[in-house]
Amino acid sequence: MLGIRSLLLGVLSAWVVAGHNLRANNISTGYRIDVHSHVIPPVWREALIAAGYPVKNGTVYTDGFPVPDWTLESHLATMDTLGINFSTISVSAPGVYFLNDPKEAHALARTVNLAMHNYTQAHPTRLGALCLLPLPHFCLDTLKFPGVGTNANGTYLGNSTLGPVFSVLNERQATVFVHPAAPGCQSVSLGYPFPLTEYPFDSVRAMENLLLSGQRAKNPDVKMIFAHGGGAMPYLASRYYFDTASATSAIQLAAMKSFIGVEQILTGTDYPYVPLSQSEAALPAIQGNGEFTDAEMARMNHQNALSLFPRVAKVLGYWSSCSPAQYWNCLFVA
Repeated sequence: MLGIRSLLLGVLSAWVVAGHNLRANNISTGYRIDVHSHVIPPVWREALIAAGYPVKNGTVYTDGFPVPDWTLESHLATMDTLGINFSTISVSAPGVYFLNDPKEAHALARTVNLAMHNYTQAHPTRLGALCLLPLPHFCLDTLKFPGVGTNANGTYLGNSTLGPVFSVLNERQATVFVHPAAPGCQSVSLGYPFPLTEYPFDSVRAMENLLLSGQRAKNPDVKMIFAHGGGAMPYLASRYYFDTASATSAIQLAAMKSFIGVEQILTGTDYPYVPLSQSEAALPAIQGNGEFTDAEMARMNHQNALSLFPRVAKVLGYWSSCSPAQYWNCLFVA
């Protein structure tokens, strides 16, 4: 077992709007794009229960953590409460890897993808989906998703078996969202829920293995976002982007700002796994805790996300045909 049991890769396809760049001059500073939010389709919850995940008082638990109640309506209402204008949605750990039969996993992935497709079609200017593999072409070409996801069952990013996957992502100049999960060694949690103890270190293992294996260097055109402020090792950050989910304290923001700069920080809520009450207090505190200017907040709120997710920018109408040499001037005109 190589460690991480489930890494969610949200692949945002830069090639879709090749030759075009973004125009953000008419977006308000406070326009927020949440790159880290989750949906819990009923069919996925039912599959978890059928697979034997524990249920306590009507709540199913994965990795020792409760799967929250979720509806599309509550998701949109929470976005409104938090001042989130657009969210990329995904299914959190454990994805579909818990199904041992590949055909069953494939069928569940397709069903979940179709559910997320319906959500985004109902609200195209509010939601974009990162779908589950093994259906990338179906998602990108048929459902027109802005990204795809996969679960590397027990295999860390950087493993040679993932070489062909990264080659394709590199060819597409894709943006990848990476979400941690429980490692194969169950004892390392010391009896605590894995999201509390191991998720930060799991992200570190993935980043470190990508660098030490050479897979990151071989695929320089893949842009990567790591959840939860980059886990426990932001000093590996020069090649990655981090979101602010569960990383909004003064110390955390100072570390990210110092190590990677505001150009690589994106807004994330981790809704609904992080309760509304926490996010409602955390999001407004980011500017003060991090001592960010209004211009820096604009980068973190939406400009960085739009530069990574051109398909989303196109849907929202925030792109233009600037030449590559004029890219940043076109994107960040005041």
